[in-house]
Amino acid sequence: MSADRTSAAPRRATAAALTGLLAAGLAVGLPATAAAGTGPSPVCTSEAHPETAERLDQRIRQEAALREGTIAVGVSAFEGDLVCELGADTRFDAASVGKVVVLGALLRTAMDEGRELTAREHELATDMITVSGNDSAVELRNQLGPERIQGFLDLAGMDDTQLHPEGYVGLMKINVGDQLTLLDVLGSDNDVLGADERAYARGLMGDVTEEQRWGVPTGAPSGAEVYLKNGWLPYDNTDTWRINSIGGFRDTPVGDYDVVVLTDGNDGMQYGVDTIGSVAVGVHSVLSGEGMSTLSQPTRTPEAVSDGSDRA
Repeated sequence: MSADRTSAAPRRATAAALTGLLAAGLAVGLPATAAAGTGPSPVCTSEAHPETAERLDQRIRQEAALREGTIAVGVSAFEGDLVCELGADTRFDAASVGKVVVLGALLRTAMDEGRELTAREHELATDMITVSGNDSAVELRNQLGPERIQGFLDLAGMDDTQLHPEGYVGLMKINVGDQLTLLDVLGSDNDVLGADERAYARGLMGDVTEEQRWGVPTGAPSGAEVYLKNGWLPYDNTDTWRINSIGGFRDTPVGDYDVVVLTDGNDGMQYGVDTIGSVAVGVHSVLSGEGMSTLSQPTRTPEAVSDGSDRA
């Protein structure tokens, strides 16, 4: 892969109006009112598409209010003009979503060294992303070391992502804003990853095995190109789960957009999967203007077995 770079920074806009959102750990998906007699601060903002932002704002709040546990939602559409961040300040354990950070650090390292990935690196990266292989994640994490992984985070501007002190990929702390930044790094021209590196990462995420393609693709417009990574991690000796899903959607009726849903405190894996699915359907239907009958649906219920990323 070439080290082709552009001078453009990642396109995702930071919406100045996104204040008063969820406090960390709040178990409902709606922010408190900003002051007596006023409504809550907006979850979604857009200069060019204010009506869509308002509808999306209402739909995200509605779906989150129906679910238990901690929920955060991020959306970036119309080249960053429309941004939603519900629960912007809430940090979550990454679970296997954290493996995308490892992939980004690997690709950036190869760029810095002016080389292609080795055959072994390609094998490990493919296993780590497409089937969420933990042994492969461990080998790549150890090869890179914390300094290179942190260096990628710094370069990408993912300032709120915190690596675990012992390096466990699934226990790094993430939030919706940084995950939108990560998806933007993978999807648009920037100085962090070259065009070939971005296409490679999206290709792996587009080849995620069928049984792991639940989450934010639920309800995506038919025919859209989808790339994603999910995480599913229970707390030890409990049926309380951390369920996360991030994804990019290209060639949709409204162009390219990114969706992030992070959750904690789910009563069983399926509950968290259903929460993400309900939010995702709402997001896709508002953005695409399509009804449920025209939106794609998940093909299977995932097996409730830990992704093991807290040991990776």
